[in-house]
Parts: sequence; C-alpha cells; structure tokens
Amino acid sequence: MMRKKMRKAVAMIELIFALVIMGIVMMSAPMLIGSASSGNLVAIQQEAIAASASELGMILTRDWDESGTDETAENPILLVTNGDSALDMTLAPDGNSSGRRAGTPVTSSRKSFSSISSTERFATLKSAFETESDADDIDDFDTDTISLTGTRYGMGDLADTTISIATAVSYLRDSPSAGTYDSTTLTLNNPFDNNVTGTSNIKSITAQTTSTNLDTSIKLQAFSCNIGTYTLKMRSF
Repeated sequence: MMRKKMRKAVAMIELIFALVIMGIVMMSAPMLIGSASSGNLVAIQQEAIAASASELGMILTRDWDESGTDETAENPILLVTNGDSALDMTLAPDGNSSGRRAGTPVTSSRKSFSSISSTERFATLKSAFETESDADDIDDFDTDTISLTGTRYGMGDLADTTISIATAVSYLRDSPSAGTYDSTTLTLNNPFDNNVTGTSNIKSITAQTTSTNLDTSIKLQAFSCNIGTYTLKMRSF
C-alpha cells in the first residue's frame, strides 16, 4: 500500500504578499535615503546660521566706532557727516551749548566731545576703516573673513568644518521715509537697502556665510546705532 507524504509548501497567496512587501520596501528606499540627506542638509544650514548669528552677536558687543574707544572721551555720541539733521548735536567746545543730542539729560556723559580735552569727535569714514588686532570696535570687522575648522565628531553627529564667514560694515540712511523724528508717527523703510556715503548714525553689519556643503550662501544682517555707551565705574572697598 502506497502512502503519500505531505510536504510544507508556500501558498501562492503568501508568495504574492511577500513580493508586494518587497516591492514597497524597494520603492521606499530612495525616499528614505533622500529624506536622510535632506535632514543632513537642514542640520548643516542650521549650523551655518548659528555660526553667523554668533559672529554678529560678538561684533555687536564692540564699541560703535574707533573714535569712541578712548575711555577719557567718556564714550561719546559721535558727530556724523551725512545723518538726519534732527539727530545732529549742538556743539559744545565754545561752552555756549550742551553738545548733547536733543532729549539727552544734562547729567549724561553722552555728548559729542571729550569733557577733558573739549575735542569734537567724528565717526570714522568707511574709507578709513582698517582691521586691527585688538578688534575693539565694529569698524575692525569690515572685510574680515573667518573660517571654522576642526575635527568632526563621532558617528551620528554632524560638524561642518568648511564654514566661512565674511563680514562687512557700512553706514545706512537714518532719515525716516515719512514724517520726522519730531513727529508723533513716522515711517522707516528697510534701512538695509539704503547705504550712504559719508557717515550716519546707523551702521550695518553683514555676515555672508558659505560652505562647501551648501549649494547657497546665507546672509544675516544686524545694525548698531550711534547712541554712545555707558562708562563703567569702579568702587574700592
């Protein structure tokens, strides 16, 4: 008597399901790879933006102008050649005027001259900007370029070591587009599109960031105003 031995086999329906699943996986692979690459690019962009913002923040901590770095001058508000007339100073070396911008308290040291030498102080022309090793004022960062280098982190982390940041400093138009500084309301259009010759009361700092890992450059801008700075006092105990 002959007996038939039953063997395990793959049903046709199971084979079809397996082929469908494999097809889905194969079709999804390029999208998954693309998504991972896009995520890496976003991380690199964020790193470049953070580096630019950090550089701008550091520059903004410096004195507004080279002429205002002398501690004996009481960190004055500087005279400018092409600013809005409403922001002009009344000169004081003759002793007949305060030498302060309108609205500035008489007790304030924010004036346009040194009380020690009675010397008027003017903002530095862009043509006279020069890079100095001490980098104590915003002007020193004009046409400056820094590069971020170092060692990449361990597996799973990103560190773009090819970032380059070029900075530029210029004067901006400080007059309102509508109204005046004496008006109750005024309009000031985007000042970053209005560079001026001579000197004004607003300086623009631009950080142009590039990287070999990016297909575009990232541009951040900030501004700093001619308002003088406080002089810190020391007390002995």
